[in-house]
Amino acid sequence: MKTFETSKVPFGGITDLEGAKSVARRIFETYDRDRNGLLDSIEVAPMMVDAYRAMNKGFNPSKADVDTYSRILDRNNDGKITLQDIEELAVKYLVGEIKMERKERTEGVKKAAPVYNPQIQQRLEVARRLFRMFDRDSSGFLDEEEIPNLMIETYKAMGMNNYQPSKDDVKSWLSMGDTNKDGRVSLEEYEDLIVRSLRNAGIKLD
Repeated sequence: MKTFETSKVPFGGITDLEGAKSVARRIFETYDRDRNGLLDSIEVAPMMVDAYRAMNKGFNPSKADVDTYSRILDRNNDGKITLQDIEELAVKYLVGEIKMERKERTEGVKKAAPVYNPQIQQRLEVARRLFRMFDRDSSGFLDEEEIPNLMIETYKAMGMNNYQPSKDDVKSWLSMGDTNKDGRVSLEEYEDLIVRSLRNAGIKLD
């Protein structure tokens, strides 16, 4: 079991972790007008208008605009925009790179990344390029809307050009890859899924 220690010193950021959370809290409280602890579409729209106004631009968002923006704000894809979602975005854009020091709880030493043979490393690099290609909102995660295109491209690489995943196919793939059950797949989870699939196929990894 791993624990993480987070440095408050920002690398390439403009504030520390607590500063980013404070900004997020002020933003959330400004637009959570009914004080129910959630931002709905009626509250997201003025947020978008104000953001464009800050750039000296007028903007009247459509329902599609609001829906798209809401999906970006909903970081854990649970259909709700909470303070935690806004905090995560604030940390991402205001703190910059957070220095993470991993420690093994029992030994107190860093765990080295797995080393695979060149063939496996090559496949993982292809997987990383595909992940970045289909992570359209650059969130660092793949959700149910982004996964189908990744699956289609993966099957094309195996010579199956007419594959169209069903909703059940997508949900099944998401279930396999989403090991922490937050409703999305991170790059680390995707790489782990690739490695597990290769191991199950009897391919030597090291």
